[in-house]
Amino acid sequence: MFRLLILMSLLSFLGCGKDNPAPADDARLTRIHFSATHGYHAYSNIGYKAERLGEGKARVTVEVGNDRDRVFDVEEAVMDSLEAIVREYRMYTYHGYYQPEMEIMDGDSWSLDLSFSDKTEASCGGYMAYPPKGGHIAIGKVEGLLSRWLDQEPAEEVGLVSYHYEYHDAEGSEIYDFRRKDTVCTVFVKLYGQDKGMTYEGIDPYMAVRLADVIRWDHMASYTGESRAEEDTSRPRWILTAEYENGQRIDTMDYLDREIPDDSWRQGVPSMTEIAIRNATQQSFSENIH
Repeated sequence: MFRLLILMSLLSFLGCGKDNPAPADDARLTRIHFSATHGYHAYSNIGYKAERLGEGKARVTVEVGNDRDRVFDVEEAVMDSLEAIVREYRMYTYHGYYQPEMEIMDGDSWSLDLSFSDKTEASCGGYMAYPPKGGHIAIGKVEGLLSRWLDQEPAEEVGLVSYHYEYHDAEGSEIYDFRRKDTVCTVFVKLYGQDKGMTYEGIDPYMAVRLADVIRWDHMASYTGESRAEEDTSRPRWILTAEYENGQRIDTMDYLDREIPDDSWRQGVPSMTEIAIRNATQQSFSENIH
């Protein structure tokens, strides 16, 4: 009974049981906010907000997990494209909360809010279920169109000027170092098990964007690891430092042998986080060194 009351309250909040009025034919889509949770996907909590600014401009905001929002000023045409999808599938008629008949413990959930210039609004959401008559296609098109900004960096963050990763254990170590000055990029790599490293010059400046993606993908800007000031060099560990042109710095590390008590939580489990950042770093460097 208690679960039923909660569900009824949620449905009421999302507007179930009432029809959303259709926007006027000449009304423009002024704002759309779409969010989704995709199970264990690397980008498990994603949100997109697109707004008309007028004078041919629009703004897209990307919200990803613990990362700070990333804002892009774009051409107004993106709002026209979104409006075309909304009207084609009559998404302003979607209301309430959609869910499957069978309970699914680990699935995708989503929510959608629309606003038009004539003050018409619509809200809906769902869990592993979509509105009838092509609702899953419509939602997929909206997310697909907006996700083009998921792997882009705002202008102030494209300016990654350094990236340094180290891995140390009882058997050996490895180092990956990237430095950029203006358009000149230099890379130093010391592979695991080797005594000396190699320096490479003339690296594609786009590598800075690729490495910035690595930081964002693994939420390293907000990783709560151990203090570098109290680093214990006798323990197996990994280190990541980075610097952006705007002065933003990342300086973090963690131990591979650290145990997390059952009653505490910090972002990431050391072994899983280390493997992810290490593999992504290795791939980024190998793609740009020939």
